[in-house]
Amino acid sequence: MGKDSALYQLMGIRMNSVMNGITNSDGEYQAIIRKSDEYSDRLDEMDLSKEVRLLIDRYVSEQNALGSRYGMLAYLLGFSDCKEMLLEKCLFAESKAMTSRE
Repeated sequence: MGKDSALYQLMGIRMNSVMNGITNSDGEYQAIIRKSDEYSDRLDEMDLSKEVRLLIDRYVSEQNALGSRYGMLAYLLGFSDCKEMLLEKCLFAESKAMTSRE
């Protein structure tokens, strides 16, 4: 599926606009942010070297990117499955209609 497909465009719109409102009002998401802030504060207190902090930052950033990409792919897969089910249902209805005409 190409990145210029309608599904990718829809995903971009939904993920970049609507999701912000959803995550802002989701208690579980907000709890995860609070817990993450606690760990960040603890790291700050450790007075780690710049090199170690940079390594941790890069690792966490890549893990975030991995989770984000997984979520996007799951979103695309779900919509792709819905599309296939709708097409199958439409094709089944067309086939049934053609059979009843005969």
